Amino acid sequence: MLTSAPMSDASPSVQLERLAAVVRGWVEAMLHRTARVRDVVAGVPKSRYAVAATDVVRLLTEAERPPGPAVTAQTEAAWQTAIQPGSRFAALRDGAGLDDVATRLVAVLAALEHDPDLERACAFAWDDFTRKRPDAGFLTDLVAGDDVEARERVRAALTADAPLRALRIVLIGAPAEADTVPPSRRTVRLTDRIIAHLQGDDGLDPSLDGVVGAPPPAARASIVMPATLLEVAARALRLGDAGRPSRTLMIGPIGVGKLMVVRALAAEVGKPVLRVDVGELLRGADRLDERMARIGREAMLRGAVVVLRGGTALEDQATPLAERLAELARRFPGPVVFTNHIRPSWLIHAVPDLVEVAVPAPGVHDRAALWRAGLGAAVGLVDDEILEEIAGRFALGGSAIVRAAERTVVQAQLRGRTQLTIQDLTESARLMLQHRLGTVARRIQPGFSWDDLVLPDDTMDTIKELVAFAKHRAHLLEDWGWGKKLPYGRGVSAIMAGPPGTGKTMVAQILAGEMGYDLYLIELSQVVNKYVGETEKNLGRVFDEAESSHAILFFDEADALFAKRTEVKSSNDRYANLEVNYLLQRMETYNGITLLATNLEQGLDEAFKRRVRFSIMFEMPEPPVRELLWRSMFPAQVKLADDVPWSRLAEKYEMAGGYIKKAALRAAARAIARGRDATVTAADIELSAALEYREMGRVG
Repeated sequence: MLTSAPMSDASPSVQLERLAAVVRGWVEAMLHRTARVRDVVAGVPKSRYAVAATDVVRLLTEAERPPGPAVTAQTEAAWQTAIQPGSRFAALRDGAGLDDVATRLVAVLAALEHDPDLERACAFAWDDFTRKRPDAGFLTDLVAGDDVEARERVRAALTADAPLRALRIVLIGAPAEADTVPPSRRTVRLTDRIIAHLQGDDGLDPSLDGVVGAPPPAARASIVMPATLLEVAARALRLGDAGRPSRTLMIGPIGVGKLMVVRALAAEVGKPVLRVDVGELLRGADRLDERMARIGREAMLRGAVVVLRGGTALEDQATPLAERLAELARRFPGPVVFTNHIRPSWLIHAVPDLVEVAVPAPGVHDRAALWRAGLGAAVGLVDDEILEEIAGRFALGGSAIVRAAERTVVQAQLRGRTQLTIQDLTESARLMLQHRLGTVARRIQPGFSWDDLVLPDDTMDTIKELVAFAKHRAHLLEDWGWGKKLPYGRGVSAIMAGPPGTGKTMVAQILAGEMGYDLYLIELSQVVNKYVGETEKNLGRVFDEAESSHAILFFDEADALFAKRTEVKSSNDRYANLEVNYLLQRMETYNGITLLATNLEQGLDEAFKRRVRFSIMFEMPEPPVRELLWRSMFPAQVKLADDVPWSRLAEKYEMAGGYIKKAALRAAARAIARGRDATVTAADIELSAALEYREMGRVG
């Protein structure tokens, strides 16, 4: 298990100097050990490296450095002191799980990088001043001497699967040397990231920009989650356990705080966290192995917990690339956490010791608590009832709520507000929603209020019931226990049936304004496709995007999409019925608001009528209602003649509100042509109504 031992008080430079002092002694001792008795220079035997040990000693002492001692008990004592816990070098050794031979190899390479005199002495020793790095054969002689078993351990430490190379601590040779240079003659060096780390650089590997981040620690007190669930997560992660590193899968909807849970639990045991974007990682398929090795190295250097954030990148069905990712993650020396919105069933087979933790979306009261925490000292600027209402309207995750609350506070300070309204909170909450519905539907900006709606009392009552249900649905499901009675089909759905122009689109806009949601019109041209399966695919995209948008889906002319299923007499009938069946399934599982507008209510499939929660009938308005519509259509800024026969217009022209609005605008356009201060006369309105009525195919 990785540890986060505190670093020694000595600076990285001092720590490296201690290593260099030991390595200088090893080099001198090796040259004495490899002396060839027959070749003597000034009475001193030459080494098989074609240099006398005295020459190296002279090189090392010319710079007024103390000569390195022979490898005696004193030198070994100095080595044991240099690798005591507390230094960056010791942390590297422990984090990578290096044995004594591998540790000595790293010490030699680090000392050569730190001490130019030692590097020059070695270049003199191997009689090649063009080569600045030792080869594998020289390192074997230096570390293992003539001990056959020790030499075998050096070779094992330099194999591709050993930690030194698997964690990208050392590099051996160049790709071009694979078939031209013997293994013992290939150069060996520390990687740049390891050199920088030993020299005191704690920055992330630049090659991982955009893929890996280092989020700050979190406090357990900042997590709004049942204590029992938090304890389950802590046991699954086993971050304080000295045994085998844990492998954990945390699943839950977007924004529920999966990463924050890991950050808080890791902080309690002094571990940092590395956040990895799996989607970005998998986009570079040709670099996956190298990037994963570098991620493992970063985790090892920091003693960090690696969080592989899958989101939707780790799908339910395995892909060769995802399986390779899981295989590489299993090799990491420390704890690994996969986070995903869904449970990838294949992952448990790819990582046999995987432990699952489900993190549910916060309930309405937890969301209210998160709003309070995010508002901080500004919580006194908003009524508690408003916090409960905004928590019920927007089922956001913890991180999104905190960001929305913080934005609300900033906006309030900029505007000099002394009180926060539901509109302030709604504005910030909507900005937290991320979706691409605009690619599959058209957004409609709400522009109507209740004052613009003129309908019979029974229709108005049903509409208000729909709005009330949408507003209080979260409390009905959680506080009043209806959630247990409705395992699915918790969304808000309504059929709005009636002739054109009777107010169906207006009601959709009013509902969107009341809830603070975006309204999206589903265009048939972007959904319906003549090719088999394409319509279902397009509708699937609509519902998938809508799940994370809190948007209202408005299907106009819904009878074209949700038509009655027919008797199967041909393959076309079979596929048409499949489309209806698919829509039934998605409607039942969708938790948002869906409005179906149709001119022909009897053309809808009976199954839809049974499963839709509200049915609102929009009848052609009677004369008293039409009179109210005529009066309400003209804005207050318009000058109207006093003699407009509202009652006679309502009696004579049987028109729905949409057509009355068109006629009113038409009359205003005729009047303004006479001048900007003109008055709309009874004649203007009468003529416009007659023309509109005729275009409807009616004769007045």
